[in-house]
Amino acid sequence: MFAISMLGHVAYLKGEYARAQGMVQTAMAMTEKIYPIPMIYLYCVAAMCQINQKDQEGARQSVTEGWEMARKDKFLEPFIEYHGLFQGVLEASIRKSEPEVYKKLVDGVIAFSRGWMKIHNPQMQKAVTDLLTPLEYSIAMLACRDWTNQEIGEYLGLSVNTVKHYVSGILEKLHIDKREKIKEFVNQ
Repeated sequence: MFAISMLGHVAYLKGEYARAQGMVQTAMAMTEKIYPIPMIYLYCVAAMCQINQKDQEGARQSVTEGWEMARKDKFLEPFIEYHGLFQGVLEASIRKSEPEVYKKLVDGVIAFSRGWMKIHNPQMQKAVTDLLTPLEYSIAMLACRDWTNQEIGEYLGLSVNTVKHYVSGILEKLHIDKREKIKEFVNQ
């Protein structure tokens, strides 16, 4: 089951979202027993695929299913590891309902991202976590995928004006003048 989640992740990274989603759904349908850790990862990959297919409700449902399994043991690692790929699903799902857990996730995301950037992008002068908060990064990810402020606001439970404020702050922090240039930053 875990291997299938990794194969689904590989398909996701290739932009084959429907294929990755199918792999995950097939794996889940084939099992008669719940294996918590691999199932959590399968739900995470499902959410990543769903958000890229603009199935916001499906993504929230997948994160919620995985989260319900993980919360018993406080197993935050998959949600920390995949935060950037969730593109705001955690913020939409648990930021308001479980602020204390969300704070632990944010702390983990920052630590994970700093380590990831040192390994995968050592030439960058400042790590993404030194420039943007996890919520700002989620908004940046959605904005660079051509989501409107209205769509981002509805998805994250924020007003359009709040999203505009965040986008302006992101542009300022990244020292860029156009929303279209956000993609260059988040893909580094």
